[in-house]
Amino acid sequence: MDKIQDLYKEAKKYNDYSLVLVIEYLVNERKVLEMTDTQEKLTYYLQDKFHKKMDEYLAEYERTRKHAIR
Repeated sequence: MDKIQDLYKEAKKYNDYSLVLVIEYLVNERKVLEMTDTQEKLTYYLQDKFHKKMDEYLAEYERTRKHAIR
């Protein structure tokens, strides 16, 4: 399992909401990754130095996503 799409499928299967959210955000919103990229590219965005800002981005993304569903 070395592609982001494989990791995404596993995250959905096991209801890992946080991982699903971060993948969807980076692929669909920021467009910095593609599902066919290797997992190593995703690891870059999960570094500790990005943690606080990523949490802020994900919270906002989650709010806008929920409003879009309504």
